[in-house]
Formats: sequence, structure tokens, C-alpha cells
Amino acid sequence: MKMNRIAAMVGLGLAGFAALAFNALAQQDRSGWPTELVMATVPVEGSKDASDRAKPFVAYLEKALGLKIKFTNGADYTAVIIAQQNKQVDFAAYGPGSYLDAAARANVEAFARENSIKNGLGYYSMIISKKDGPIKTFADAKGKNFAFVDPESTSGYKVPLVYFCKDLKTKAQDYFKTVLFAGTHENVILGVANGRIEVGATNDLSIVSASEKGVIKGEAEYNILWKSKLIPASPWAVRKDLPITLKAALKKAFTDFNDKTYLESYGLKSYAAAEDADYDAFREVNDYSKRSECK
Repeated sequence: MKMNRIAAMVGLGLAGFAALAFNALAQQDRSGWPTELVMATVPVEGSKDASDRAKPFVAYLEKALGLKIKFTNGADYTAVIIAQQNKQVDFAAYGPGSYLDAAARANVEAFARENSIKNGLGYYSMIISKKDGPIKTFADAKGKNFAFVDPESTSGYKVPLVYFCKDLKTKAQDYFKTVLFAGTHENVILGVANGRIEVGATNDLSIVSASEKGVIKGEAEYNILWKSKLIPASPWAVRKDLPITLKAALKKAFTDFNDKTYLESYGLKSYAAAEDADYDAFREVNDYSKRSECK
């Protein structure tokens, strides 16, 4: 009986020591963590819509990390890259092309990527026209008004730009009557639906997202004049100089996130883990888009 009491006391002592050690480790693991993180997205939609739709995810991240999260939707893609370069943004959503530029300029690394319901770890760039309009084929689009999204947009600029330059041996401004930048994917999608833009570049997941908001009826509203090969899924990137433990916690928070309603509103089933090497194959396309003959 005495031995049992001693064993119990030893056990309690070890348990207490383990708890103290764990608490100390937890404190040590959070050393260097800021009290707030700034999260940014590139402008796929308007700032107010982006901010409102992000609220459930922001609230989840705050609880998972125990930190205040400040959300911002970039004025344009380059603004997000510059903000991360200047340490004004801690982690941000990019397309593959803008991510590679951010990785080169802003000392960031991919840690999570979109896992879509339709395509898994990828998505497609598309050139679209209005369903009931006169432009039914890519040949019909010649000489019409055309809209890209942003010079840093992967699906809304870089991938179709390389298609024109490399495959068609022409430039967009030579193929179309006028070429403009609409600023966001939603501007292109709604512009084509409303007839203000005759032909535009976007991607399938942005159409899903706009459909979930109820502003369009989906791909049924459009003629798909051209569709790219599968593009690697859009990543989230974090500053490399943040504490390793914080970056690990951020990755875990993303991959653990399972709010089905929120994810499906973006056409996603989850966020998957990511690393910089996942975008190696896309570097050739991104570099090709910068060639002087393509501009």
C-alpha cells in the first residue's frame, strides 16, 4: 500500500513536471510572435465584398492562433507584393505568377494552397464572351474589345498573354481592337455578363465565386472561347523572417480549416499544405510572360 502511495506521488510529480515543461515549451514556442498579423488578398473582387466574406475565416484564424488578424484587400496585385516586401503584410493570397514575383522580391514562401472542388490542386484560365452575344468562337473575337485583369494576375493576364505570344505568335493589342485592364476578376466577369466588355480573361474558380455570391448564374452565362492547361493552385505566402513556430502554426490552421460553407463559396473543399517547389514547373510560364516580345 505504501509503495502504491509513493508510486502515485511520483506519478503526480512527473505529471506536474510534464505540465510545467509543456507550458514552458508553449511559451518558448511563441517567443518572437507579434501581437497582430496582417493578412492580405489580391483583388479578385471589390474590397468591401472581400472583407465581408473573409470575416468567418479571420475569426477562425484569430482563435486558432491566439492573435489579432487585420485583413486587407490589396488595391492591386503589385500593391500586395510591395506591402509584403516592406513588412506591412505578414501573409497573403496570390496567384502562382504573382507568388513567384513576390518570392523573388519580398522574401516570402508558400505554405498553403487552394484545393478546389472542380479541379483539385489547380484551376484554369479562360477567355470568355457573353453567351447570347455575337461572339461564339475565338475567331469571332478578333477585332473586338478585350479586358485583362491585372499585369500580375496569373489567369487574367500572364497565362493568356503567353498563349497569344507563344502559341498564336501575336500580341493581344494586335488581335483585338482595344485592350484594357479591368482590375479584378469580378470586374471582367460582370463586365462580360453586362455587355460592357466584349471579351475578357478570367478563371473558372472566380466564376464559381461570383456565382456563389448570386451576381451571375455561372459558366452557363458565357461562351468559353479558350481554356488553358491546368495551372497550379493559388498559394498563400508568409514572410520567411517570421518565427518558425508561427509559420508552422499558420500552416496547421489553414490545413485544419473545415468550414464547408465558407470554402464552397470560393469553390474549394480545403486548403492543402504547400511549399515553394510546388511552383517550379510554372516558373517557365511566368518568365516567358516577361519577354519583351510578349508585352
